Amino acid sequence: MSRYFIIFFFLLSSIITNAQDPVVIIDKMQAVLRTINRSTFDLYSKERFGSEYLKKKMRFRMQESPKKVYFKDIDEGVELLYVKGWNSDKGYINPNGFPWINVSLSIYDSKVVEENHHTIMDVGMGFVIELLRGFENSVKKYGKDRSTLYTYKGSVNWNGKDCHKIEMVPPVTFKYINYTTKEDIYLFDLARKLVASDYLIKEKNNISYTRKIRKGTTLSVPTTYAKKVIVYVEKKSMLPLAQFLYDERGLFEQFEYFNFNAKPTFQSNEFTTDCKLYGF
Repeated sequence: MSRYFIIFFFLLSSIITNAQDPVVIIDKMQAVLRTINRSTFDLYSKERFGSEYLKKKMRFRMQESPKKVYFKDIDEGVELLYVKGWNSDKGYINPNGFPWINVSLSIYDSKVVEENHHTIMDVGMGFVIELLRGFENSVKKYGKDRSTLYTYKGSVNWNGKDCHKIEMVPPVTFKYINYTTKEDIYLFDLARKLVASDYLIKEKNNISYTRKIRKGTTLSVPTTYAKKVIVYVEKKSMLPLAQFLYDERGLFEQFEYFNFNAKPTFQSNEFTTDCKLYGF
């Protein structure tokens, strides 16, 4: 084997290895996500409630900051409009059914979140960034390199798109432990503080989003958001188009993005009840 061939083979191997380095892929993905403020997409979810799974097809038009969200349940026709600071910070809802009038409810109200693990505050790619930040902070906490968090699992074809398959496993065993609150706090804020699933805390302790958890309350909380996360990152756009999250019982959340547009053209009256794209 010639010396030049050896050098060429080494460089080629280096390029291929780098292209499949999960940390490099995740960094590129996060760089893309940070540029996205407005987006439109269809989101197909599969979430576990008790021992059963609920599947939903949803359509979103949204802005990350300040938060503006239009949501439509594709199957049921229910619509929700939320604009931070508008309508007393409540969601404006077209139930497309009884009571046959539009209503205003807190986005944390049980009627709004009863068929979802998440509130609309988690909608969009901003939540993916928050989740990754929490995982990587936990790696630092345990004195490990962030590369230990990610494993490259090869390529996968998803919805006709060529994707990287990345597995994320936090550096701590997934289990439930007792946690005593150090301040009065709401479930959403507690979950963000612990980097844990608000739904799993809600389910385990039978509490609601709207109930203020008093200082000194002992709860059973998971040690990390998930036992394992699988994400499909499209090679062309570097967007995480499919996410699968597992706990000790198996899959508990699955999210798939379709028709994602990171540079949508919005109407002049977008995110108002006068927008003709909506049914209010």
